[in-house]
Amino acid sequence: MHIGLDIGTSGTKAALVGTDGSVAGSFQVSYGFADTADGHRALDAGEVWEAVKTCLEALGSLGEVETITVSTLGEAVIPMDRAGEPLALSITGTDRRGICETAALEETVGLMHLIDITGLNPTSIYSAGKLVWMKREMPELYEAAWKIPLFQDYVIYRLCGRAVIDYSSASRTQLFDIGTMDWSEELLGKTGIDREKLSRPVPAGTVAGTIRKELAEELGLSASARIVAGTHDHICNALGSGVFEVGSCANTVGTTEGLTAVLRREQLSSEYVNRYQISCEPFVRPGLFNTVAWENTSGVLLRWFAEEFMREEPAGELIATFEKLNGRMKREPTKLLVLPHFSGAASPYGDGRSKGAILGLTLDTEREDIYKALMEGANMELALILEGLTKAGLAVGHLVSTGGALSPQLLQIKADVLGIPIHTVESRQTGALGGAILGAVAAGAYGDVKEAVSAMVRTGKTYEPDPGRSRIYKERLALYRQIYPAIAGISHGLGE
Repeated sequence: MHIGLDIGTSGTKAALVGTDGSVAGSFQVSYGFADTADGHRALDAGEVWEAVKTCLEALGSLGEVETITVSTLGEAVIPMDRAGEPLALSITGTDRRGICETAALEETVGLMHLIDITGLNPTSIYSAGKLVWMKREMPELYEAAWKIPLFQDYVIYRLCGRAVIDYSSASRTQLFDIGTMDWSEELLGKTGIDREKLSRPVPAGTVAGTIRKELAEELGLSASARIVAGTHDHICNALGSGVFEVGSCANTVGTTEGLTAVLRREQLSSEYVNRYQISCEPFVRPGLFNTVAWENTSGVLLRWFAEEFMREEPAGELIATFEKLNGRMKREPTKLLVLPHFSGAASPYGDGRSKGAILGLTLDTEREDIYKALMEGANMELALILEGLTKAGLAVGHLVSTGGALSPQLLQIKADVLGIPIHTVESRQTGALGGAILGAVAAGAYGDVKEAVSAMVRTGKTYEPDPGRSRIYKERLALYRQIYPAIAGISHGLGE
């Protein structure tokens, strides 16, 4: 049996999976930011570690565990001592610290050269600017830290005592050279970050080591359980969705929403990375890469609506509330347009100061119309991202949607707005399943990822676009394109 460990910003999930893809059990622990003052977005790495242990202990009694694969959120920095203890709260990607340092890095290195090296547009979500900020503003902490890992290598180290990080997670620091698959000596020199503060980069699926004996005893796990370096979390979601070949794409719908399309590096030029705000990072299969293109608000919009506009519903009954709203929605498209920039804009605009907007409101507008329009708006934004991939030469031939925020109604809206079939898989835990796939390959159960995916991923229902509704949405999309450029200045002014 193989455990896929999926560590995110708001919680840690784990599933125990057999080599046939069946889930023997799963467990989840939620947590939140420990510091949000003054634009900070900090997690308590110690709390996250306790969540990891709780999940592993809960699954350890369900079967013999051969491997534990660690996949996590990408961007964070955790000053850590040699014993693995965090020396301060972690700084996550959405934390505002490091903004000025990121701008200085872009100016020093040059925009296009920086993209050539890293495959990333310069933005403060990546670790480089935050590490420079820490070294400048908290030099004692920087010097005291034995390593300053991301969450993946932090958890791997605490599990087995080896400081390793997979290529995709390393790339989220903006200090990693995706051409050499190693830390960039040029960028380390420009930033002054010491190589010894960083973990050793390895290919995804590498066995980092064996679980520490005392930890295995504490958690009731086999002392022979191997710890496997997973990936940046959305790549494991893609694997668990059956996406592993060039031209296929995973659409993960959760708090945010993203597109992970598999490609060859030469397919995505630095010019297009910059123009369409599409990141390029190493994929789990050797020689291949994948996009990281996303919007900042998706499922969180529906949660916001339910909590603010359905307050008469029982607290803690969100799923029942969503089912009620879904059942009341009309089948035809709404007459509203929603710009879903409630937390700024990522791809394709890259504008953190943009704000959300709802257009077309009248006295005839019903509550369910706004609810559905939020779904429509998130998928119109997704349509622009998908269009950017197409213009960049990355034709998506097969799209699979997964995620906890999905419902049959949302999947049909997605098919109608995008105008393409939307495929699904049976598993609702694709991140953990993707990790288990890597673990099964590492344990020798399968020869490679392709073989493992074929055996462990089961396809689900396909949602076909309705021609009539798709025609209406295509017309609405032409209006939607005009919203952001028309009101960007107003949004920026409201934030001053």
